[in-house]
Amino acid sequence: MKKEIPPTNGLTVELSDLLSFHSTMDLATRLSQLLNIPKPALTCSGTVALIVALQTLQKRQPNRQEVIIPAWTCPLVALAIEKIGLIPILCDLEQASLNLDLCHLQQLTNTNTLAIVVTHFAGLVCDFSLVQEIAQHYQTFIIEDAAQSMGATVSQQSVGLIGDIAFFSMAFGKGLSSAEGGVLFSRHIDLHQDLINNVKKLPVLRSWEIRRSLELIGYSFFYRPTALTFLYGNPLRKALNNHDEIAAVGDDFDLNSIPVHQLGKWRSQVAMRASKRLPEHWQHARTRAKKRIAQLKLLPNLHVFDEFTNTRATFPFLICHVDNQVFTEKILGELWQEGLGITRLFVRSISHYPALSHIQADTPNAIQFAAQSFTISNSVWLDDQHFQSIFKVLERILSS
Repeated sequence: MKKEIPPTNGLTVELSDLLSFHSTMDLATRLSQLLNIPKPALTCSGTVALIVALQTLQKRQPNRQEVIIPAWTCPLVALAIEKIGLIPILCDLEQASLNLDLCHLQQLTNTNTLAIVVTHFAGLVCDFSLVQEIAQHYQTFIIEDAAQSMGATVSQQSVGLIGDIAFFSMAFGKGLSSAEGGVLFSRHIDLHQDLINNVKKLPVLRSWEIRRSLELIGYSFFYRPTALTFLYGNPLRKALNNHDEIAAVGDDFDLNSIPVHQLGKWRSQVAMRASKRLPEHWQHARTRAKKRIAQLKLLPNLHVFDEFTNTRATFPFLICHVDNQVFTEKILGELWQEGLGITRLFVRSISHYPALSHIQADTPNAIQFAAQSFTISNSVWLDDQHFQSIFKVLERILSS
């Protein structure tokens, strides 16, 4: 039977995790101790964590309506902003980089800017010290979108403790999962308490909680290379054969894709029990990634993103940028449908998604990055033999 390697390094949920009806510790306390962060508020998704963060900030600065985000990021970020009546402003990336273009950011930021969202992609930590200077000049908040980077550190402290508010995601594939979930916190005591209080006001939607609980049970049984052929691989190949890359990576969102409700207690307890395996999971992922990044750096015309000095990444997957779009298309043409965990992270810049095409933006670097980047899984199931198969294809194409 064909095996399908997932595109990210999700933490498996074991049967013993599901039998978590009683526990001496809750998930928020566990994450606070594990990450050395304030005891966080828990939401039903990282997207809802962002919504609560923005609503909390808007109460402090009600006259500000604009939120600056990277022009290449998850479309749910822009949709979340629009869902609560705020205005997403797209900032371009530096060329061939994950960082915001500071010149463009300076042009966009003004007294109507409520917040700047900086994003830590792929388990990495971005350096946004210069973004802080711009934010301070306009008394603008910084939100750290660390949805993909739970467990990453800078100067031996958790990512998320430099900006004003931060959040992690517990969606499938992000590492720790509760079948969607968000972790929300602030280093400012008063702001953190406001976040806690606002999350408590979220409604309880039993239909969504039942649905997510069933998904979590399904994840525990079917997050395996054989089952993923049917649940992930075959739908991916069908979408690609229909020339629908957006559906292939699951980016076909709209405003109805964001249910807003509380995170159920049972799901949070399942995640709490699974979290005991996180430190070892992160360490093995980092060891695997560092070895493979060193090999990938030998290839011409390819840049693989690595951790910066004084940071430590968790690497759920590796982001690669290719100098030539033709090479990117050849790589994906050969590998995307092969079940080896190769994919795109976000297939378009934000304003090129159908649901967000009304947003006007001049962001050529983000458009280029979307066209010339791909990701390589860092799943435990991508063994050395499979990785070498990927490497040989990359070497042949990139050296031609």
